[in-house]
Amino acid sequence: SLVGGARGAMPPLEPWEDEPRPQMFPGAAPKMLTGSSDRTMKLWDLKSGECVRTFPGHKHSVLCLVVDWDAMRVVSGSADHTLAQWDLQTCLWLSDMEGHEGPVCCISVHWSTRRVISGSYDRDLRLWDMVTNNTQHVLKGHEGPVCAMSVDWAAERALSGSGDKTIRQWNLKTCECLQVVDGHTGPVWGVSLSPEDGFSALSGSVDRHVMLWDLRGGVCLRAMLQHQRAVTAVNVDWPTFQAMTCSVDRAIILWDLEAGEPITRFLGHPGTISCMCIDWIGRRMVSGAGPGDNCLRLWDFSDGWCEMEIEGHMGAVWTADVDWAAAHRAVAEAQGFEADEDEDEGKAGASDED
Repeated sequence: SLVGGARGAMPPLEPWEDEPRPQMFPGAAPKMLTGSSDRTMKLWDLKSGECVRTFPGHKHSVLCLVVDWDAMRVVSGSADHTLAQWDLQTCLWLSDMEGHEGPVCCISVHWSTRRVISGSYDRDLRLWDMVTNNTQHVLKGHEGPVCAMSVDWAAERALSGSGDKTIRQWNLKTCECLQVVDGHTGPVWGVSLSPEDGFSALSGSVDRHVMLWDLRGGVCLRAMLQHQRAVTAVNVDWPTFQAMTCSVDRAIILWDLEAGEPITRFLGHPGTISCMCIDWIGRRMVSGAGPGDNCLRLWDFSDGWCEMEIEGHMGAVWTADVDWAAAHRAVAEAQGFEADEDEDEGKAGASDED
């Protein structure tokens, strides 16, 4: 397998005093899984930046993945039109889920009920049974590729963003479209649905805007324009009302959604930033980038420090999932108490909302 490595720490955005930085992962070595246009997934030791194992198998780019780190199981989606289940412990491919007629761009998994929902360039969303690998329902309505998705499994609701420039809200019990939200003038590549109040949402588009929505009336509360090119992904910490967005303009922006203003910009990637995986509790983030870059970066976004640049993929990095809970447990154990077992939101996962 290809073995990657980490470059040295990059200069911070702000001048750092000449004093040693605290360890980012004291007492822990979190794992990270990434997917790339080189058709592989890679498992990494995030503390050292070293590639532990490479997983070939998909016949085209790996565009999305979700990991159950406790069980070491993975569901991936690919441009080869399939989803796949994997066992990270045994390093085995377990099964395929076939049915989409286009690249699978986004997935969300509810591990406890063994259900998956996927979105594809074939314009459909599909609900799957992970036990039988069969499609349970096909959700139709979008007139363009389904590019992004955010799911509230507890409420049985999903939000999807599409190349048709719309956002749709779905009832996963009835598989009906509840709402079509218009406002963007370009394809919607990132969405996030709030589990806090059930009606707030954030979207990012090729039109460069980040939009905050009240879904009760489909009203855009704020249209924020700071990125110079298409917004590729959004990730929201709804309790603090902060968001992170990344873009083709090679920048990541941390937002104050209440004010509708940027807090911090993270610069350094020489290529399009395609994905983010964020630890809002520990104020850490991994970003992955595409052509001209093909690397990942590990950030401390409390002060803008880039801890590490990680190389190894031979193509664009489209997706990443990090076992942040391992780092939280190490901190909790050092402080003498147990980490919150529910911090991963009931072991429900989403690809790149997020």
